[in-house]
Amino acid sequence: MISCHPYTKQLLSLLALLAGLCGASRAMADGDGAAKLAALLQDPLANLAAVMTDNTFSFKSGPDHDNKAYEFNIQPVYSLNFPELGITVIPRAMIPIVGVKPGSDLPRLGFDEFDDPVLTGGNDKGREWGLSDIVTQFFITPMGQEGWKWGAGPMISWKTRTDNDVKGAGGGAGPIGVLVGALGPIDVAVMGGHLWGFDGDFSTSIMQPMLYYNSESIVGAYLAYNNTASYDHKTKDGNGNSWTIPLGLTAGRTFDMGGGHGFDFSIGGYHLPSWGRAKGGAKYQLKLGLTWVFPR
Repeated sequence: MISCHPYTKQLLSLLALLAGLCGASRAMADGDGAAKLAALLQDPLANLAAVMTDNTFSFKSGPDHDNKAYEFNIQPVYSLNFPELGITVIPRAMIPIVGVKPGSDLPRLGFDEFDDPVLTGGNDKGREWGLSDIVTQFFITPMGQEGWKWGAGPMISWKTRTDNDVKGAGGGAGPIGVLVGALGPIDVAVMGGHLWGFDGDFSTSIMQPMLYYNSESIVGAYLAYNNTASYDHKTKDGNGNSWTIPLGLTAGRTFDMGGGHGFDFSIGGYHLPSWGRAKGGAKYQLKLGLTWVFPR
């Protein structure tokens, strides 16, 4: 008999329940507001005005895997059309507000090192709250694309942290690109990029696969994988773990509120295996997403 960690059992039960809510088949009903809004939110290159929030609860983090951490990420997006140039520019921002105990690490870009209470003389400070480092992305995409679409542009990380305990990547920049399309019943968007530190203190590659299976029995409902994997080229982890790779699923539903307004709610559970997390990284994540869509 295969034994499971209690967290694993809870995670599997949650995902099984969410899978049942999303139905067994996929289609989009033409003219249905919820389905159309869901398609817009699942496309990083869509003509969209929205404020997305991502709440990540991390468990079993820190040097002894007994800490919890929380990150509230605000992500405004607003596409700008330039018909005379034949392009659309889509700026995005990730504004993280973090609550973390020293020694814990959220899967933020540019993971470098952390304040280990054991290594710092047993410093047992309480949870620290503050603004982490903001990351901005700018996608430039040709207008009128059909089938598979692409966009690319710069990504900039700003050193906006209010305290080193809630630090992210720091100051840096690099390229970011995205490919959007469909593989059979699965809607696909794959975002990838790289950040170099302005001071040469970090070099991190990221990839964010977004895979959506939309339900026809519950309009606007979906199952998805939507999380960020990263590789730290300058890791200081003595165990050699440079990867952050979350494994799991998200389920959600989009609602049409009328007049171009919409709302999306999602919940997901992810596990970071030993080969896919840095020292101090969490073993488990619970992610809650809330998104508001505004008329254009």
